[in-house]
Amino acid sequence: MAEKEKESKSAEYTVSLRKASLKGRPDIQKAKNAIAILYKFFQKKYHKPKEQVKISNEVNEEVWKNSNNIQARIQVQAIKKDNKVLVYLKESKELKKALEKEREGEKKTAEKKKKEETKEEKPPAEKTEKLSEPKQEEKQEQESKKVNKE
Repeated sequence: MAEKEKESKSAEYTVSLRKASLKGRPDIQKAKNAIAILYKFFQKKYHKPKEQVKISNEVNEEVWKNSNNIQARIQVQAIKKDNKVLVYLKESKELKKALEKEREGEKKTAEKKKKEETKEEKPPAEKTEKLSEPKQEEKQEQESKKVNKE
């Protein structure tokens, strides 16, 4: 079977949260509904169940910061990595850290591939037995005993 390469794709989205701030709802419900809207948006976009969509703490804090007056829309960046969707605030610290880790991982895999290619190109060196001096003496003695017995 062919192995699937682990790809990570990144995209920026502006998600509308207007439905979360309908009049007549308590403030706590508004924030919960806004988070639910984010989950539903990315579930539909990436065809993943809720367990595979991870919303960062910064996005959560941004929504809950103004729980009584929910923002009309929020700008986020989603990264599809392995089998998960990671959602970060646009230009946030967590996003920068995640992208740096991703780049480091790509560099490591590139280095591994280069090493493997160089190993394949080089012919295998012949193994010559280098015996230490005492072992050489023992071998010579054994050979001389064989000769004497014959």
